[in-house]
Amino acid sequence: MTSTTPTTSLPRASAADESLAVLHQRLQATAQALSVDPASRAADPATATSELYGRLVEHVHALPGTEALWLLLTAMSGAMPESDEVLDALRARDLTNAAEFSRWLLEAGHEAAWNAGAADLEMDVVNDAVVVDVDFSARYNLHTGIQRVVRETVPRWAREHDLTLVAWTEAGGAMRHIADFEQDRVLRWGQTVPLPDGTPPEGRQRLVVPWRSSVLLPENPSPSHCPALAAAARFSGNTVSLIGYDCIPAISPDLIQTQLPDRFMRYLETVKYATRVAGISAAATGEFRGFGSMLAAQGLTGPLVSECALPVEVPAGEPVAQLDPPLVLCIGSFEPRKNQLAVLHAAEQLWRDGLDFEVEFVGGSGWATEFDGLLNRLRSAGRPVRRRTAITDAELWRTMRQARFSVFVSLHEGFGLPVAESLACGTPCLTSEYGSTRELADGGGAVVVDPRDDLAIAAQMRRLLTDDHLIAELRSQAARRPSRTWDDYANELWDAMVGLDTGAVEAR
Repeated sequence: MTSTTPTTSLPRASAADESLAVLHQRLQATAQALSVDPASRAADPATATSELYGRLVEHVHALPGTEALWLLLTAMSGAMPESDEVLDALRARDLTNAAEFSRWLLEAGHEAAWNAGAADLEMDVVNDAVVVDVDFSARYNLHTGIQRVVRETVPRWAREHDLTLVAWTEAGGAMRHIADFEQDRVLRWGQTVPLPDGTPPEGRQRLVVPWRSSVLLPENPSPSHCPALAAAARFSGNTVSLIGYDCIPAISPDLIQTQLPDRFMRYLETVKYATRVAGISAAATGEFRGFGSMLAAQGLTGPLVSECALPVEVPAGEPVAQLDPPLVLCIGSFEPRKNQLAVLHAAEQLWRDGLDFEVEFVGGSGWATEFDGLLNRLRSAGRPVRRRTAITDAELWRTMRQARFSVFVSLHEGFGLPVAESLACGTPCLTSEYGSTRELADGGGAVVVDPRDDLAIAAQMRRLLTDDHLIAELRSQAARRPSRTWDDYANELWDAMVGLDTGAVEAR
């Protein structure tokens, strides 16, 4: 039989049917979570979906609180709502009857789906679960501080607990299951060859909507995700807990890129409504507790902040001979906060005084500063100084063990991993006399200095270059430092972020 229907109308009809089926699935998942009967006697899909939507609206309209409302908003748009959207919906619910609220919700859901939703994706409501947001570590191959914490910690959690690992949709409005190759990046780093950064998952994804669950943020979420996470912490009935790395953008904005403080303010919106924060050092813990104490001005209690210090594990290595002339190693990304410029000035003073030594700077890419110009001038003048930005872990450990001592005189740190790793390798370290680096130094093996005083840095470097007895004593102290493993950290962090709670929380 020949159809007279234009061929262009068939894809539109098929797409409409598919969109209706997807919406119906999301409403069914919502109904099951809310214990609303999802069944319908209607044979027509549109009628069945309309009836189900009507029952959900009546149910949510009659309920106090915001959890069910948050869930229905998420289902309607395929996007987790932000706080303003939940508050608008709350007012519409409380000021209108069920029929009027139904019309309002349809319009609001359409707008939210257009802005950041994934209206074409079905969703899984995970109940009484632990949902772990690993978006960046799943998508990208960068393996520096935060990603190393994620890739050491989450696999250990996964061996002991049931986890749902999530990333975010391309539109950025909702969580989704991660693909197998993204799981490899998180759970099996170094065991597989990773695909290029940002490779999208194949096939149709599925959304993940936590319900009365624990949402864990082991990495700093993208600023675009923070409003939805803050709303989830505030309105959804889920708990949201996170690792507190530092508050540097709020405390030391003069030391970082200009756009970072604005991005960090979005992050603090999530922290404000979080349940728990696990600080990576006593200094970081104090910063987050300080922020929490200010929330009383808004009538908020803020999160429970506890200290869960990072561990340091370095691979065992064969003893290596110290280089001659001696090597001074400075590790850290190239940015003003790391204070490499002060190290260069101190080194130049010592070179002018006739001391024979080499300096090597190792770190990730940063941005152009006065440091680059001085480094180039010193190299042109024949000074033994070099800079490396691409180095394997094996090269890093070998270089660290070959150094007479390391220098890490950062102006502000959340933890100070180069200090801890240097000491774990048995290499003495010159570091800053306050904050988290002072905490590390107090365990033995380090000398501290005011990082804002170039002459003091030069004086301490002179001691470390000329006093063999001091170096021997510091190496002995470093060897006696108590060990702390990633297993220890993963277990303590789980207790700090999840505690005795399996994820479910009482409805507010």
